[in-house]
Amino acid sequence: MSFFFFGTLMDRDVLEIVLGRRVEETELALARLRGYRRVRTATQPHPMLRPDPDGVVEGMLLLEPSSRDEARILHFEGGEYVERWTPVRSATDRPLEARVFYALAEMGETDEPWEPGGWTSRHKPAFLRQCREWMRDCPT
Repeated sequence: MSFFFFGTLMDRDVLEIVLGRRVEETELALARLRGYRRVRTATQPHPMLRPDPDGVVEGMLLLEPSSRDEARILHFEGGEYVERWTPVRSATDRPLEARVFYALAEMGETDEPWEPGGWTSRHKPAFLRQCREWMRDCPT
């Protein structure tokens, strides 16, 4: 029941706001998703997955989310992304299925790569404020 994060939820500050709790290192693991590349959406400085047969997206797994964690993640991603079970590979190359969020078509796609470092330096402070607002109306 792991979640694979490839964008803003890889950032520990964002993840802790979304989950409403501290996240321990043991709850996370590096992973990769083959057959895609990470690009910026056309409407926001958010990432999305674009099919690419030669692509590999480095990301992070949340290994054993609670039902509360799940509800909060779905609240955060709702409206702009849809989840699908998708094969990913652990850092040790072990195959597993994880829940991955794919951007809805109305988000639009660009050719611009989305990189965590660039997002952090340009958008993170404002995004953290937005996250706190979004999560205020989460029922759990």
